[in-house]
Amino acid sequence: MFSIIAKSLKTGVLTEANPFGVRAPFGFPVVDFSRCTACDECVRSCPTGAIQTTTPAPGRKTLSLSYAACIQCRECVTACPEEAVSVSTDVEVAAYSREQLARTASFDVDPVTGRGTFRHVEVAAGLSLSESAEGLRARIRGQLGRSLHVRQVDAGSCNACELEIAATTNPLYDLERFGIHVVASPRHADVLLVTGPVTRNMEIALRKTYEAAPEPRVVVAVGACGCCGGIFGEGTYAAVGGVDRVVPVDVYIPGCPPRPQAILNGLLMAMGVREGRVWST
Repeated sequence: MFSIIAKSLKTGVLTEANPFGVRAPFGFPVVDFSRCTACDECVRSCPTGAIQTTTPAPGRKTLSLSYAACIQCRECVTACPEEAVSVSTDVEVAAYSREQLARTASFDVDPVTGRGTFRHVEVAAGLSLSESAEGLRARIRGQLGRSLHVRQVDAGSCNACELEIAATTNPLYDLERFGIHVVASPRHADVLLVTGPVTRNMEIALRKTYEAAPEPRVVVAVGACGCCGGIFGEGTYAAVGGVDRVVPVDVYIPGCPPRPQAILNGLLMAMGVREGRVWST
């Protein structure tokens, strides 16, 4: 016993006072649209279709980057001939809808060279982050307070997200200091933390778990698979796709897998006490 106490005193406090101040070594791609020429090299390199272009009218093109489908492989960074794609170290990337995880820009295209010239960033339809945050706070106000009871549901993941969720409980991140506790039953849970593309075999189980959770139940989709099906896509023979194809989702935490800080940030957003920032630039 004395040796354990002595070792603890020697080790000291390991918990990060501000886990969100610790920058990730790499994260999501960020497009500098002012340098982009809409050449489609990044689109062709993306394995999940997170980057897409459309031609809404002759001489016009739009380029969209969605964090929901991004697996952070950085192929787009390597492929970009203009070096317009860089990597962010931001970990506060959770959002309240898929639309808030995407950014779209409009370009004028030269009919001769095919080179695009940046016009402006498109304004996403739907509620803003602050409006979505207020809506969620209003829904749970006075009931969840400053604590959360979380039931984690594996709907068909590869377990990478589970490893990162487990890391949030270690002494470095210590999620319980934020009033967040993991419970064994959905009947005791305020939040369902769902990972993986929802497989056909887990679809009914997820619905029943959702129905078993008491109101005001909050659903958090974790990882690219949970957000939109990830590399498995949506509507395949084996998987339904993103969690929101089966149950309503309140907070999306993108990543493949998301870092522990990103998961903590998303849970605090679910608590209604923290607004997320989707883009670092």
